[in-house]
Amino acid sequence: AGLAILAAAIAALVLVSSSERFAGSLGFSAARAASAIGRPLRLGPFDGWDDALRRFRNQTAGVLHRRWHVLTAATLISHGSLFALLLLSLRLLGVPAEAVTWEETLAAFAFVRLVTALPVTPGGIGLVEVGLTGALVLAGGAESATVAAVLVYRSLSYAIQIPVGAGCWLYWRVSNRRR
Repeated sequence: AGLAILAAAIAALVLVSSSERFAGSLGFSAARAASAIGRPLRLGPFDGWDDALRRFRNQTAGVLHRRWHVLTAATLISHGSLFALLLLSLRLLGVPAEAVTWEETLAAFAFVRLVTALPVTPGGIGLVEVGLTGALVLAGGAESATVAAVLVYRSLSYAIQIPVGAGCWLYWRVSNRRR
């Protein structure tokens, strides 16, 4: 069911981004469905969703057109940083390059990133750990050192994001208060 919902959402996003007319039709249909669902709950009617979805489509296209290079660079830096963190965790916790090469590590990293694109668990919790550990042990890493490295990697990849995110949120709150 989750895969079907993901496929439908991706298809809708592709169609909305490629056709302003489809965006309007989808927004209108969604508003009608929401109004029908909300009627027994005395909510609605909902309208204007067609215009809102058209505006969203046009704004998104504008951002992508103007800032695609920044978005691409940020994505590459993010993935590269996570890969470097995984590789560093492996090396510092005793998995030598002779046992698991950087290419094997990159292959495991890329495979797990691809697998976790399907939203099975929040943040890929469990899937990432099992996938990385299995692939890296299969590549030749010692089990205990590989498990430790993967757990350190996952802990740091979450531990770093939380304070940085909190700092960004705080900055956003303070800067919006000034306006």
